[in-house]
Amino acid sequence: MLLLLCCGFVSVWGQSAVFKGHLSDIYGNPIDNALMVNMHDHTSVFSDANGAFSMTVPAGRRIAVSIQHLSINDTIVYVNLRRGLDTTFSIVLEANGEMLEGYTVTYSYGNEGLTVINPNVSTVMPTPSGGIESIIKLMPGASSTNELSNQYNVRGGNYDENLVFVNDIQIYRPFLVRSAQQEGMGFVNLDLTQAVNFSAGGFDAKYGDKMSSVLDVEYKRPTGYFGGFTASFLGVSAYAGGNVNDKFTFLVGTRYKSNSYLFKSLETKGTYKPNFFDLQMLLTWKLAEKWHLDLLTNFSRNRYKFIPIDRETNFGTFSETRRLTIYYDGQEVDGYDNYMGGLTLSFTPNQRDLYKLIVSSYYARETETYDLQSQYWLSDIAADLGSDDDEIAQVVDVRGYGTFLEHARNRLQAMVTSVDLRGRHQFPHNRVEWGFKVQNEIINDHIKEWEMFDSSGYTIPCPPTTPGVAVPWDDPSRVLDFGTFFTADNHLNTFRMNAFVQSVWEIDPTGVWHLNSGLRLHYWTFNHELTASPRFILSCAPKWKHVWVFRLKAGSYYQPPFYREMRRPDGTLNSSIKSQHSYQVALSSDYDFRIWNRPFKLTAEAYYKYMTDLISYSVDNVQIIYSAENDAKGYAAGIDVKLSGEFIRGIESWISLSLMKTAEDLLYDYYYDKNGNYVEPGYIPRPTDQRFAINVFFQDHVPFYTPLRVHLNFVFASGLPYGAPNAQRYQQVFRSSWYRRVDVGFSYMFLEQSRDRMKHKSGFLRSIKNAGIFLEIFNILNINNVSSYLWVTDINNVMTAVPNNLTGRTFNLKLAVDF
Repeated sequence: MLLLLCCGFVSVWGQSAVFKGHLSDIYGNPIDNALMVNMHDHTSVFSDANGAFSMTVPAGRRIAVSIQHLSINDTIVYVNLRRGLDTTFSIVLEANGEMLEGYTVTYSYGNEGLTVINPNVSTVMPTPSGGIESIIKLMPGASSTNELSNQYNVRGGNYDENLVFVNDIQIYRPFLVRSAQQEGMGFVNLDLTQAVNFSAGGFDAKYGDKMSSVLDVEYKRPTGYFGGFTASFLGVSAYAGGNVNDKFTFLVGTRYKSNSYLFKSLETKGTYKPNFFDLQMLLTWKLAEKWHLDLLTNFSRNRYKFIPIDRETNFGTFSETRRLTIYYDGQEVDGYDNYMGGLTLSFTPNQRDLYKLIVSSYYARETETYDLQSQYWLSDIAADLGSDDDEIAQVVDVRGYGTFLEHARNRLQAMVTSVDLRGRHQFPHNRVEWGFKVQNEIINDHIKEWEMFDSSGYTIPCPPTTPGVAVPWDDPSRVLDFGTFFTADNHLNTFRMNAFVQSVWEIDPTGVWHLNSGLRLHYWTFNHELTASPRFILSCAPKWKHVWVFRLKAGSYYQPPFYREMRRPDGTLNSSIKSQHSYQVALSSDYDFRIWNRPFKLTAEAYYKYMTDLISYSVDNVQIIYSAENDAKGYAAGIDVKLSGEFIRGIESWISLSLMKTAEDLLYDYYYDKNGNYVEPGYIPRPTDQRFAINVFFQDHVPFYTPLRVHLNFVFASGLPYGAPNAQRYQQVFRSSWYRRVDVGFSYMFLEQSRDRMKHKSGFLRSIKNAGIFLEIFNILNINNVSSYLWVTDINNVMTAVPNNLTGRTFNLKLAVDF
C-alpha cells in the first residue's frame, strides 16, 4: 500500500557517477560552505572546511551544477561523467566579480521546499542567545519574543511543535524549564555545523510527526585538520576536527556559557549563578569501501542557582503609574543533565542506493528545587518635582501588600531509545526513500509543588465568616486553603512505531515539474492509536527568462502527545489522550533576480492550517501548561514574505514580513451573562497569536575597507494574548505590548586568508583562516520588552498584572579565531 502512493516509483535502474573535488580561490585557499546544487534532480551539498565536495550525478549526461557562496559570483559548471570515473576535480573561483571562462550565472530553487541557511551568519549576528536558533527566529513564519530563549514559535504553533534533527537523529528539549534564564544553550553547535535546512510547514513525510516546523542540521565531515575558538563576556567555545588516513575522522566541540553578566540588566536583583556546559563529538570510521560508521555523542550539564534580593518595577500609563516593590528570601537551585548517543551504520552498495541503521538514546535527569518568600508592596506613584530625594517619582498611596510562599521539589528522569532503518534509491527520474523506526520511552516524574498567597494579612482564598459569631471546629471555613498544591508520581514505559515512504519524481524530461509524494504511519502503545499522514509537494520551475519556482504543498500532519502534553496541571496523566491533527495547504513562489549585478531572492508563501483534537494550553515565560485534554479545534492562516541578497556586495542581508492569525474554539465552554443568557465564546486567539512580525538583518562595511563591518538585527512584532491565572480560557484575551528590539554589532576581521596581504605573513599567521573581534550592543534602544506577567492582589481583591521585563541595554565583546 505504501509503494502505491509513490506514483513516481519506477523499476528501471539508472546509471550514476560521482562528481567530487575541491573549491579554492586564486590564492589556493579553500572555499568552505559553498552551496552546490545539481540542477538535474535539485539535490544539494556543501563544501567542507577544506573546500572538498562530493555529489552523485547521472552518468553520460551533460549536467549543470550551480555553485553559490557569499564571497564569489554565483556560477555554474557543466559536467559530463562516465560511470565508474574516479577523478578529483579542482575548481578555482575568483571573488572580484569577473566571469570565469566557461561559466554562466544561474540560481537554484532549493530542495523540496526547504530553506537553505548559511550557518556562518550566526557568527556575526548580534544576539544574546546565539546559536542557529538566532537565525531561525528571523526566518519568515518563525518568531520569538524572548531574546534569552532558544525556543521559537512557527506559524501559530508552540515550542513543542518543532522538529530538530542532527545527522538524522531527533533532538529533544528539556522538560522542566520554566523560564528562559534556565535554558542555557541550544543543542546545535554552530562550530561543527556544515549544512542547515529549515521548513516552516508542509515538510516531507520523512521528517516525522509534528505540526509546525522542521530544522535539519548536518555536521561537518572533515577532510583535513582545522579548529578554532571563541571567547566573550558570555562564555567560551572551542572546536577541532581532523582526518586520519582517510579511515577515521573526528569532530569535537565544547561550549561553556554563563549569563550572569547579561542577567545584571534584569529588574530582579540578586545573585545569579547560571553555568551551562556541553561537549559534543562526531567520530567516523571507514570500515570498508562501502561501509561507514558514525558516532554522535553529547553531554550537557546545566546548573541554575538564583538567590533573589529585591525587585522594583514601575508600570502603568502616564496618568496612572504604579510601582511594585518586592523583597525576597530563599533561593532556587535547578539542574538539567542530558546525555545523547547515536550510532549510524551506512552501507552504499553502489552509487544509486544507500542504507542506514541508526541506533540512538537520549537520557535526561532534571531537578527543580526552590523555596522562595516574596513580600510585595503595590503602590501608586506620582511625579514630585520639588522632592528632596534624587528620585522624582514618589509613592502617594499603598494599594496593597502581601506575601507569596513558593515551594518545589521536582525530579524527572527520561530515557528515549530508538532503532531506525532507512533506505534511499536513485533512479533516472526518481528518488525513493523509506524508513521504519521503533522507539521506547521510559519516564519517571516526581512532582511536589505548593504555593500560598497572603494579601494584607489574610491567606487567599479566605472563606467568608460573620464577625462576632463563633465558628464550630468542624466548619469548612476553618480549613486552610492553599493557593495551589499538587503532588504526583508518574511512571511511563511505552513504545512507538512509525514508518514512511516517499518519492521525488521528475514528472517531465525537461525538469519543469517535480512531485514529492509520501505517506507516514504512526502507532503508540499507550493509547493504541494508529495514524496515517499523506503529504505531497508539487514544484514547477518554468523555463522563463528569470528563475521562478512555484510550489503547492498539502498534507495531513499528526502530532502524537509526548509526556508534557499528556500531563494535566495537577500532575495526573490522561490515559485516553489522542494525537493533535492538522490539515495544511500552502502555495509559495521563489524568484531569483539580479540588481546592481548582485544576486537577490524574493520568496513568498501563503498558508492555511485547520486543526482538530487540539490540546489547549497557556504559556508562562517559556513554560507551556497543557490541559492534557483534546478539548479544542482551531486554525492558522497567514502569509510570509522574505527578500534576501547582497544589498552590499559580498555580504548577505534580508528583511522578512509575516502576517498571521491563529484561533481556537474550546469544546463545551460556555457561560451565562448578567442577563442569564447562555453564551458560547466561540473562536478566541491562541496563546501564540502573533498578528505580524518584521525581522531585518542588515550588514554593511566601511567603504574601501571591508574588514570593518556593522551588523544590525531588528525585530518588531505584535504582542501575544495573556490573561489572569484564575480566569477562564475565553477571558485570557489581553494583549502584551509590542516586542521591539534592535541589536547592533561591529566587527573587525584583522586576519583573513582571502586578503592579498596575507601572502606576506608568517607561517603561523597563514595557518589562521579568519580572526576577528566583535563589539555587540544588545537592545541598544533600551526598550522594556515583556516576557510574562506577575499577578498581585490589592486591598480591594483586584488582581493587577505586573510586567516581567526582559534584558536592558548590554555590551558584549567577543574574539573569534578559525584555523
